[in-house]
Amino acid sequence: MDMNLKLEYIILIILALMFYFYSLKDDINRKKNKKFIKENLKIGSKIITESKIIGEVVEFNKTDCLIISGKDDKFSYILVKIESIENIIEI
Repeated sequence: MDMNLKLEYIILIILALMFYFYSLKDDINRKKNKKFIKENLKIGSKIITESKIIGEVVEFNKTDCLIISGKDDKFSYILVKIESIENIIEI
């Protein structure tokens, strides 16, 4: 009985460590992506936001980014935070 309890604790510790490392890996990837975006964002870049809005960068500063989204005669200007940019589609 005592041996089964030790085995359960070992399994629980291993599962907790696996969860921690997977969470840490996701956080590292997220930070790497944000760094890539800050270094490569420029006017004319096509981006996708966290809310899945696709647009082209018109202007930006340290914190905000003005994008244009839509088709030829039906388009909108949207001001988004740079932190909310998920990915750069075209540089």
